[in-house]
Amino acid sequence: MTEHKSDRYEMNDPPPPYSAAPQKEEFRILPNISNQKSAQTQNHNHTNPASTAIQSRHRFPSKFGIYYATGSPVDFVITPHADDPRTLFYISGHAGSSSQPSLVLHSDPQASSPPLATANLHFFSETVAIKIYDNPNSIVKAQSAMTSNSNMMFVVQVPGRHQREQFAWKSIKKRELVFFDSRLSGMKLVNCRTGETLATWTKTTLSPRKLGKMCFLAEDRNKLGERFELMAVITLLSILQRQKRKDGL
Repeated sequence: MTEHKSDRYEMNDPPPPYSAAPQKEEFRILPNISNQKSAQTQNHNHTNPASTAIQSRHRFPSKFGIYYATGSPVDFVITPHADDPRTLFYISGHAGSSSQPSLVLHSDPQASSPPLATANLHFFSETVAIKIYDNPNSIVKAQSAMTSNSNMMFVVQVPGRHQREQFAWKSIKKRELVFFDSRLSGMKLVNCRTGETLATWTKTTLSPRKLGKMCFLAEDRNKLGERFELMAVITLLSILQRQKRKDGL
């Protein structure tokens, strides 16, 4: 897949101060954090109550649904699938006027549990300010943004690469729906360097509670790392939350 030059983030550019106003097409990660090995060790020692439903080396299942939380028009939950309604993770939503982040992805099914990631959506900007808590000793501050040919673009460090990789959520074109075995509209998450599709999101129109399903497609998810998967999920949730606000919900 060929990316437009204007949407490329120059990986060698030094990141600006976090308070600096980003360009519309850019996503920044600040600062450099402790190495992936220490983060993986910490995550290995932390037992997630939902781990019985997830492969031991991955926090998220390869496929899962996102639903509105019972009795809440603003909160979401992640469950394995329709036939297995156990909640794996809780996502708290907050209004733009709240002092809380727009979205909080919690570490287990309770809203009182610590965050895995947060996202702040801005009314007058296409950027989203994100924090990743994959290592309690180091918090990643990041930003993502819409671009001219993507719904959301972000950059993240993946294991085994010295440079950060750029990824983008893009709408699935009609001619691609057969390939993705779905008659529903949705998005795909692609590696901007290789063009590889790493995940998909398909919306549902028949359920008042289910928003849709996310699938990780990468053959070897270990090569991408947990931070990539957290960024994939929190940016997807940000897209859904932004659309809700545009729809006045």
